[in-house]
Amino acid sequence: MPSWQHFRWLGTAVCDSAGAPCTVRSRFSLVRVYAQDIPALLRFNRRLMLFIAGLFIVGIAGGVALAEFFPSPTETLLRAYAAQIERLGGVESISTAAIMRNNLRIMLLSPVLAVFTVGLYPLFVATLPGILLGMLAVQIETMAPLKVLIGFLLVAPHGVFEIPAILFGSALSMRLAWSLFRPVTSLSTTGNVVWAAANVVKGYVFVVIPLLVTAAWVEVSVTGRIARWLISLNTVLTVPQP
Repeated sequence: MPSWQHFRWLGTAVCDSAGAPCTVRSRFSLVRVYAQDIPALLRFNRRLMLFIAGLFIVGIAGGVALAEFFPSPTETLLRAYAAQIERLGGVESISTAAIMRNNLRIMLLSPVLAVFTVGLYPLFVATLPGILLGMLAVQIETMAPLKVLIGFLLVAPHGVFEIPAILFGSALSMRLAWSLFRPVTSLSTTGNVVWAAANVVKGYVFVVIPLLVTAAWVEVSVTGRIARWLISLNTVLTVPQP
């Protein structure tokens, strides 16, 4: 059975180019985490993150196709999504805390449910926002150029923080789910699970959670104002002229 020192080493080691833990001379610190640990995890998971980003784009295309060919189910799904927004406080009064709790709950469940779904849950988390975005783009009844503008402006502000958090968190969760199937050969079965779990904790504490908290604030303070402005603009554009 691995000793406590071995577990401690796995928790403070840095990921090398092959995904294995390696010892560094510098002591574990906040500076080292952002200068060495996180960049190493990003490099090792870059292909997986690109794959997940591709699924997000596929989700957008799928959402557009669903809205075009199956408008009735699309409207039902969007009404359910709107009801969830209302439960969080509605567009006019939704709070940063409500969005933060909702997003953190979804992402914190990702590592746990990834294990039970063999990595499928993180893929679902990454694809669903794209599907909803594609559906919303089709449902907005206005001029085509304005559709593009609305889609970009509604996603861009908080998406700058939220999308990287989803990509990185989903990649780490999938690595945890696959730790028994694609193990690091230098580690035991227990060691592989502990190593993957340590990376999840490190990535979530220092990257995913701070990004989601920031995204929640931006979504209320910036995106919410843009949404209300676009709604008022759309109302003006669609008012019949005398």
